[in-house]
Amino acid sequence: MCSPTLFFTTTRKNWSLLLIFFSVLSFYMVVMIAMYDPQDMQAITSMLDLFPKDLMQMMGFSQMITDLTQYLASWLYGLLMLGFPMVYCIILGNRLVAKPVDSGSFAYLLSTPNSRSKIIATLGLYALLSVGVLFVGLFGMGVLFSRLLLPNLLDIGAFLNLNITTMLVNMLVMMIVFFFSCLFNDSRRSSSFGAGLPIMFLLMNMLGGASDQAAILKKASIYGLYDPLTIVGQGPSPAVDLLYLALILGLFGLSVLVFRRKRLPL
Repeated sequence: MCSPTLFFTTTRKNWSLLLIFFSVLSFYMVVMIAMYDPQDMQAITSMLDLFPKDLMQMMGFSQMITDLTQYLASWLYGLLMLGFPMVYCIILGNRLVAKPVDSGSFAYLLSTPNSRSKIIATLGLYALLSVGVLFVGLFGMGVLFSRLLLPNLLDIGAFLNLNITTMLVNMLVMMIVFFFSCLFNDSRRSSSFGAGLPIMFLLMNMLGGASDQAAILKKASIYGLYDPLTIVGQGPSPAVDLLYLALILGLFGLSVLVFRRKRLPL
């Protein structure tokens, strides 16, 4: 169901994009760990008083943090680990299918012995695995630098659970973008829907978190079930992770189905 040659070719063409986002997020990870001072938690949380409370709630920042793991969950995974990977997903998802179809270069892939289903399954698999590699790398960076700078302060088990759920959320975003990339023949419409829907969900989550009156917006968002502080404090929710996984696999299957049946302007 997967073409190794196409997979490695896709990896070679897109590894630099993954490296750029990994480097940026790793930089933020290291900076946030270096900023943490376990002897002066008040100094850390008091910085939030400089900004409007509603704004801090929108961004997922919390003053109710007592350790390094909660600090990273609130200050790093509250928004940054959703926003930056979303941009990566939008760029890559559009680049894999819609852009080559729009430019006509996708005809080269269709001229190979691989079927449409095999081609799209391979590209979709790369899209998901690249997100997986990103978060495996970020988990490793977090563990490494916390041990170097703040030994024994990071709850590695809770941090692993946090990264798994965050990875699944971003894989779902990737599949949303990938689905629209397979659905439309031009990159403009693919980008409009593929980028617009995840951005709308993120804004709904932020607005819902800032006001009780708008809480329904958060619940209607794909991010509504994602709560970093709850994950590191009470443990992951298998039901939530399974729901994200089911949506990922469902969109993956739909992407293959719609591309196999649609007419291409090639």
